[in-house]
Parts: sequence; structure tokens; C-alpha cells
Amino acid sequence: MKNYTEDEIRSIIKRASVLQKFHDHSSTQPFSEDANLDEPIFDIGESLNIKRHFLKEALLEHNGIPVDEPVIVDTNSSFQANIQGYANSTLDGSLVNELRAQIEYHFNTVGKIARRKGNIYWKADPAFPAKAFEITRSPMVELSERNGRVKITVKQSLKTLNKLYVPAVIATFGAVMMTTAVIFGAANGDEVPPMLIVSGMLLVGSFFFSRFIKSRKQKRKEKLVELTETLQQIMERRFRSGKVRKPVKPAISIDEIEVENDDIEIKIPNKANS
Repeated sequence: MKNYTEDEIRSIIKRASVLQKFHDHSSTQPFSEDANLDEPIFDIGESLNIKRHFLKEALLEHNGIPVDEPVIVDTNSSFQANIQGYANSTLDGSLVNELRAQIEYHFNTVGKIARRKGNIYWKADPAFPAKAFEITRSPMVELSERNGRVKITVKQSLKTLNKLYVPAVIATFGAVMMTTAVIFGAANGDEVPPMLIVSGMLLVGSFFFSRFIKSRKQKRKEKLVELTETLQQIMERRFRSGKVRKPVKPAISIDEIEVENDDIEIKIPNKANS
């Protein structure tokens, strides 16, 4: 049994309460009450009407859930980021709703859910004026379940950031033109030093500006990796705490079926006479 501080207990209880409320509002399926650990925190939770199942989920999340590290897929393109990760889970309505809420919180926009060939796709659908920018309307998340494993693919266009290279290209072109003018004697003697200074400043400025844009693109990819890890942890948390039980349909005995109007005559047409 692990000893938790009062602040940790409050945090775990609060998180379990949020998970329980989210489940109650997003799913009508019963949960698997399999958390048999004997810890005081479960008694505290039960006194607050918090189910042990959700306390177990909160404990797993608090203690940390190891997941496979997501990978940045090399698409040989500087126009799109592609992140992939895997998690043990099975996709159900409650899980998809929780994943959707996390995705929309990350991208700060609503999206649309589609199902094609057994896969689930989330596509960003921002409102205007954010919809006018490729980087805000392009995010897409694909969830593909195969044999108890879910493949997560997160994509986002980087074309908007690439457009920021335009000032750097213009500055570099201007610096090259000034340097060419000095080399071929198109500039007078008094104009040479200022042109060389301005040319150097433009080259240095364009270099550091290009590095800044490149760092922003890398930061964007790292944020997508963080999102993928969060989705993995949500799936692993639910998988390790116990799957949601499917409601068992009661068996119906033949003797319980009442047949009314037993005297109804059923005529079967004779094909030979037709």
C-alpha cells in the first residue's frame, strides 16, 4: 500500500469524480467493479459516492502509465506532420467521447466524427476566421482497432508556417542583389560600405528568422506527440482498470412466450399450382 499525502488524495478524489461524471454523461453501459484493493483512499471515495472503478483509474493516472513512445513519421514532406502511436484498448462510445473531448481541447476547436471501414476519424471543423487558416482546419486523428490494439494517427498541415518563410526569402534575395552590385561595380565607392552592411544584416536576419520558423514547426510536432501520448494514456488507463461491461441480455425461455390466436390458419402457397 502506498502512502499518499493529503494533497495527493484530494487530487485523486477530484480526478475520480470527474471521470465518474464524464462516464455517467457519455455512456449508459455499466462499469466493471473489479477494484478490490484495500486502501483507505477507496473508503474515502465510497463515502463521497465515488465508485472504486473510477478511483482505480485515477490512481493509475496519478502513478503514471507507461506507454509506447509515439513516433514522428518521416513523410519526406515539410508540409505535413504525421505522428503515430499504439495502445491496448477497445473502442467504445464512452472512450471515443473522452478521446474526442481531449482532442478538441488540444486543438481548441470542435470537430466531426466519421466511421469508415471500422476506423474512427476526427476532423477539425473550426469556425470562421480560424477556418481560413490551413493549420487550424487541417488537424485529423484516426483511430484504428486491430486485435485489441488501437493505432493512433495524428496529422496536421504545416503550410501556414511555411508561408512565414516568404520574408526570409525576400530578405535573402535583396542581400544577394546588393552583394552582386558591389562585386560587379554597379555601386559607387561611397555606397559600397553601407550596401555591404545592409546585405550582411539582411542575411543574418533571414537566417535567424528561418531558424525561428523551423523551431516553431518542430514545436508543433512535439505538441502532436504530447497529444498522442495523452490519448495512449487514456486508453491504457481504461484498459488496465477494467473494461466496461456489456449489459447482459436476459435469456428468454420458449415456455415464457405467449402465443395468442392459436386458431389462426396459415396457408402456404403451392408452387406446383402457380
